[in-house]
Amino acid sequence: MNKNILIVGSLAIVLGASSYWFNTKAVAVSVISPEQTRLQVTILATGQVQTRTSTAINTEIAGIVKSLVDEGQSVNTGDVLATLDDKDADSVYQQAVANLKSAELKLDHLRHIDRPQASLKAQQSVVLLQQAQRQLSHTATLAKTQQTTEEALATAQELTTLREADANSAKLQVKALAANGVEENLALAAIQQAQSQLQQARHRQQRQTITSPFPAIVLERKADAGQYLKQGEPILTLSPLHQQEIIARLDERWLPQITLNQPATLLADAFPQEKFTATISHIAPSINDTRGTIEIRLKSSNWPTFLREGMTVSMELLSQQQAQAMVIPSAALQQSQNQYWLWLAKDGKAIRQNISIGQRAADKVQVISGLANDSQIILSDKPLQAGQKISIHAPTTKGQ
Repeated sequence: MNKNILIVGSLAIVLGASSYWFNTKAVAVSVISPEQTRLQVTILATGQVQTRTSTAINTEIAGIVKSLVDEGQSVNTGDVLATLDDKDADSVYQQAVANLKSAELKLDHLRHIDRPQASLKAQQSVVLLQQAQRQLSHTATLAKTQQTTEEALATAQELTTLREADANSAKLQVKALAANGVEENLALAAIQQAQSQLQQARHRQQRQTITSPFPAIVLERKADAGQYLKQGEPILTLSPLHQQEIIARLDERWLPQITLNQPATLLADAFPQEKFTATISHIAPSINDTRGTIEIRLKSSNWPTFLREGMTVSMELLSQQQAQAMVIPSAALQQSQNQYWLWLAKDGKAIRQNISIGQRAADKVQVISGLANDSQIILSDKPLQAGQKISIHAPTTKGQ
């Protein structure tokens, strides 16, 4: 029993000594005052490269795929995307060339051979007609005096009629073969038709080579080399470079700190040494109530060529500066569950003060409420208790 009394007495002495030390021994601390400054926060986020639209490239002719660009490859306007083998294209082209040459030769023959011959034939037919007419006149005179037979007169009349028909026919032929005549117009029409067929054949040959209509990234190959494709079948999908964008989702608390055209610095995870910039082009009108996030889109007029659809990028956004924000050092901030608080120096004692905080920037924290401008914030690496005596061993300064 005496032993128990001795132990209880010892504990009482220890507790009494501790209480005496707590109430009489002051802990040396440093204090600072809140700082009024312009606060700017770096917002960190992750985004993904996406394209608002994609363009399907289809074949204009049927054929076997000879070559094809790779997925992810960057192409400029006019770059070759694919080549097809249309086995009939060359023969159709050669036939069109031959048809045009034949039509041109026909026109040349008309102008330099048929037309002069027709003119000469017309002249000859006139001479023969005149001869027949003179012979008919002479025979008719003889017939009146019965110096010739009726049969001779009939023969002369028939010959004259024949010569008249020949002369009229030759005259019509000259007219048809004349410049801008029927035959020349038909020959010119044949040349135009042959030229059109040649142009179509040449276009068919050219369509064996498929080129890019604009600067783009090859998103997907719809065929492989050696595969036969029908006319109009898809062969590639392109993503226009100028329509690429980066989509990111930020915590909704950052909404007041972002605006349209706000710049951002980005870094592709696959190319960590290649920084590039973009600006916010779209801020979603509503919050994702499931995730509590706001979607933003970023655009650029000069995306780096290494960007690919679906690529992950990291970004830094500088928040809008806040005029005269109250900030304190992050080292002074304490937290118990969801409550933030500080140790304040008041009347020589440590007092716990609950506060509400806003943004964080590097080693500083914004205080929204719960703290006066002239508050003395304790900075101490020693554990403190509410009401504990303190001694300030450094002059009061603004937050560092």
